[in-house]
Amino acid sequence: MTVLSGCSDPAPPPVPPPSPKADPEAAQQKIPEAFDAAKGWTAVGADGGKLADPVLAARAGAVLFAVPSPDGKTVRLLAKDEKTGADRWTSAPVELPGEESGYHDVATRLFETAKDGKDYAVLASTGLEGGDAVNKAKEVTHLDVFDLGATANGGKAVRQIAIPVAAGRFTVQDGGTALVEADRATAVADVSTGEVTTYDRSSPSLNAPKPCEHAIGDCNLNLSVPGATARGPLVQGFRAFWTPGGWFSGDAVPAGAAANVGSADVRTYGTPDGKHVLAAWPVEDDATARMWAVHDAATGQVQASVRCAQSTLDDKESRRAGPFLDAGGRYLVAGRAVFDLEAKKGYCFAETATHKAIKVESVDPDGIAYGASESPVRIDLSTGEAKPLPEGTSAPAAIDQSVAVIDKDSDGVYVYPRR
Repeated sequence: MTVLSGCSDPAPPPVPPPSPKADPEAAQQKIPEAFDAAKGWTAVGADGGKLADPVLAARAGAVLFAVPSPDGKTVRLLAKDEKTGADRWTSAPVELPGEESGYHDVATRLFETAKDGKDYAVLASTGLEGGDAVNKAKEVTHLDVFDLGATANGGKAVRQIAIPVAAGRFTVQDGGTALVEADRATAVADVSTGEVTTYDRSSPSLNAPKPCEHAIGDCNLNLSVPGATARGPLVQGFRAFWTPGGWFSGDAVPAGAAANVGSADVRTYGTPDGKHVLAAWPVEDDATARMWAVHDAATGQVQASVRCAQSTLDDKESRRAGPFLDAGGRYLVAGRAVFDLEAKKGYCFAETATHKAIKVESVDPDGIAYGASESPVRIDLSTGEAKPLPEGTSAPAAIDQSVAVIDKDSDGVYVYPRR
């Protein structure tokens, strides 16, 4: 007689996911000891070719790439898991604006931002659109917006924002704000809704909130909009900056600085979080130095300042033109000046009588920065102390709580987890 048990056999234990295969090419790269070379991966596309220009989407846990088609007419977004390098998704192709001649090597940039709990990738492209044997093509800038939490393989952009200008510069801030700078205006787009506000640089609506005449001219000359704040646009004028109807820079000059010294005047920059404003103020006794200051974007008041040499934040060709923040939002980097926003303290890594100049490339959320002098260096921002890394070490281009991204330009992109 067969006896049937009332209990079923125990279920087999779950099979763990396979560990990523060792990547010999990534393992042979020399990287800082905080990251594990043996568990790194090399960024390659579906055709086995090396990918370039990574964007680290820390909140989404992904590394993003814009992959052009062989003919250069379209781009696909590719998202890879930051820890394993596995493909998460590849978007549908995005058609780029081009020129009447068929030459399609237009300016494109990939960014990431977040608003209301959603993470977005923004592909910005500029060029010419339309045109035929009779009609001229028109200048246009496209912002193709992808929801990183909803995009699947073959997914399309959730929206395309078309702005009828050719962009001189793209800037994307947290809070879902994208700025498109053209010759005579700046368009500020909310990528979560598609709403666009355009500020003509000659518009009286951008004028300073108080009279500000100089011996020659006044502040309301040569206006530009380098950033956006919760109070509205950040406006750069002649030897001053402000938010319209709000605060004025002349009321918040940092100690040791002046609004202008000879031909040198104050220059301001928006910051990625929109909560701060960065400014480089002239100083009386050194034409090559500036007093770099972080101002509260709501009030204009100085939060921290440090005297440092002029920087190269206006380099439009740089992938990191302008200031940037670490993944945790605590450290603000402006070339050779670095600010700890929590401690309200600034550091300068310009050349001195005893130290070589260091350009800071990335900051770990735990306060360790990496940069380059004549060779790569490591900086402890709790003390400001810099030490050289072993010869041949590559400094990370971006870091978040989980990984570091090494971008060696034409030699490849490599991603490494923390130890």
